[in-house]
Amino acid sequence: MNTPNNTIGFIGAGNMASALIAGLINGGLDPKEIISSSPEDSHLLSLSTEFGIKTTKDNMEIGRNCKTVVIAVKPHIVNSVLNELSELINFEHHLIISIAAGIKINDIQKQLKGDQRIIRAMPNTPASIGKGVTAICANDNSSDEDLKTSIGIFESVGVTCLLQEKSLDLYTSLIGSGPAYIFYLVEALMESSKELNFEENEIKNLLLDMIIGSAELAKQSSDSPATLRKKVTSPGGVTERALEVFEEEKLKSIVQKAMKEATERSIELGDK
Repeated sequence: MNTPNNTIGFIGAGNMASALIAGLINGGLDPKEIISSSPEDSHLLSLSTEFGIKTTKDNMEIGRNCKTVVIAVKPHIVNSVLNELSELINFEHHLIISIAAGIKINDIQKQLKGDQRIIRAMPNTPASIGKGVTAICANDNSSDEDLKTSIGIFESVGVTCLLQEKSLDLYTSLIGSGPAYIFYLVEALMESSKELNFEENEIKNLLLDMIIGSAELAKQSSDSPATLRKKVTSPGGVTERALEVFEEEKLKSIVQKAMKEATERSIELGDK
């Protein structure tokens, strides 16, 4: 793990913080360079036992000892955390990285004193197994080194992309929430497979292997998804009939409408 600011503090010790801590340590960062704070004894005990990192109930200890501070709490707790740290956090000594959903960079800046270096990131849940996709956006105060630091953190649990903050709501609806759509598709396919008389776990694994294989084929192939689809679709065949039903039911329009509605909801939640 190569980060210019080696001391990383996590305020919050939930699932995503745990995934990032695991990724950083697996990537070679010394556990002694990581601190996590939380009011929950069970969370802190789990992190210290599993990873050997330092833990504390005092958020101010994170601010005093860490150059990189990751805000990994629920959105409704962010304001109280920032208010607590506002007298301590400063431009020279701290990079703030927030993974709190819906909290804009400007909202964070308003809670802090002066011009602060702030990165906003949105990882998705496959980060928990090192297969995440994270969007990263930075404010004007952030340096190239700050971006390098944040990219290093999130690439420890998957891949990253740089976005302008105005695009983050659409990203959220497409990719941040994307795993739920895949799980929903698997649910639907499992419900359609009951007459196969497979055990539930067996059909689930078969369907997931099909999805993994198809995704890997699409990733490795130079063909577009549309071309790959056509290669599977024989005229008058089984696949064609299923796709005809999708078209008759306007599945693409449904997906596009769902993404539009989800993006608007992301904007609404951010405004609140």
